[in-house]
Amino acid sequence: MKRFLLPVDFSEGTLVNCKFAFYLAGSEKTEIHLFHIFPDQLMVPDSSFPAGIDSDTFLNAEFINELREQAEKNILDLSKQVKELIKKQGIENISVKHMVRGGDPEWEIQDICEKIKPELIIMGTRGEGKKGFLEGSMAGKLMSKAPVPVIAVPDSISKARMKNVMYATNFSKGDFHQINHMINILKPIKNEFSIVHFLLKGKNIESKEEMDELKNALINKNPHEKFHFYILDAMSKEEVLREFTTKHKIDMIAFIAHKTNIFKNLFSNQIRKKDFFKLELPMLALHE
Repeated sequence: MKRFLLPVDFSEGTLVNCKFAFYLAGSEKTEIHLFHIFPDQLMVPDSSFPAGIDSDTFLNAEFINELREQAEKNILDLSKQVKELIKKQGIENISVKHMVRGGDPEWEIQDICEKIKPELIIMGTRGEGKKGFLEGSMAGKLMSKAPVPVIAVPDSISKARMKNVMYATNFSKGDFHQINHMINILKPIKNEFSIVHFLLKGKNIESKEEMDELKNALINKNPHEKFHFYILDAMSKEEVLREFTTKHKIDMIAFIAHKTNIFKNLFSNQIRKKDFFKLELPMLALHE
């Protein structure tokens, strides 16, 4: 049985994230775990010490209790919507569970992963021009710290689509294994995979040899998959990224997330994370 964890904030994009889960479930029996975390920290003003601490703590506790009650109501409503969507689409192999917890999202999500052992985390993130789009957001943190792969879906995405997937490689030792892992994750969908290296100046011959080696290994391992291989000049960063993803109708970008930097060694000094994020495409973060 598959298990997918969907951290939710009850935004409009939540049902789109659920549709991603439906596609990835395929025909296999799957549990979707809707998971919401609300803040539960008591905050007592310094000015209230010592006489006012009891009343202030009570008021804060009362407020947190209201947050919990509202979160439980919202998760029930969302669970009903998802079940109705499953029924409407005639899906019989997917069940829905829901959980609400108070605490720090980063720690709570890692804790729940240890308990339910999901194969994948699917979560939303904010789009370009909105504070916290991946960079510095919870999705960005989980991409590098979660024990399982993470799909982060910008809220600008209106439908689930994963036909054309771009994998950004810097020819690390983990590429072959993680590309095969990516293929396995996306197995229920008929995909085309573009394996792309952003060329550093003066590395053309070496990069071509490494790409040929990766190409031969992947084709031998996956003779029925459709691969495309590209080495791109990364000097004109925005133009290259935008033109490539547009021309090849890329639906999702995949990469290996590193603990210190989710894009460590992927790009030259001329390409920064924010340039990639501006594409506002779903991202699949894998781990070495």
